[in-house]
Amino acid sequence: MEIKSPIAQVGCSAEVLFDFVANLENLEGLLPSDQVQAFQLNGDVCQFKVTGGFDVVIKKTLEERPQHIQFSSQHGTPIRFVLSVRIEPMDKGSSVQVVCDADLNPFLRMMAEKPLQKMFDGMVEKIAMQFPID
Repeated sequence: MEIKSPIAQVGCSAEVLFDFVANLENLEGLLPSDQVQAFQLNGDVCQFKVTGGFDVVIKKTLEERPQHIQFSSQHGTPIRFVLSVRIEPMDKGSSVQVVCDADLNPFLRMMAEKPLQKMFDGMVEKIAMQFPID
């Protein structure tokens, strides 16, 4: 199952945006605080609890400067997924989109699709607020 956020335009270069997203310290601020607790960071791996009581462990697995950053779920996460942040340079600023490819059975898909869509939409919205267009 693939979930895509809308594409948002931001008021910074693709390189600045790439550096911001690639720094996992910034990830906690992009996640919805009402759904995520106990955020921990260890190098290029972070772990947090999602409302409902399950752990999520993700690792940065790919960087293609300045256009693509990929995070993958790790052992300890009940759902297998790849989360990609796609960045496109533009004449003024850049654009960003979050895409998640998750391995979900039909039952989990029914339960998870709307909350995940909301989470990824919110992440892109927070990135756009961090780098407003002049």
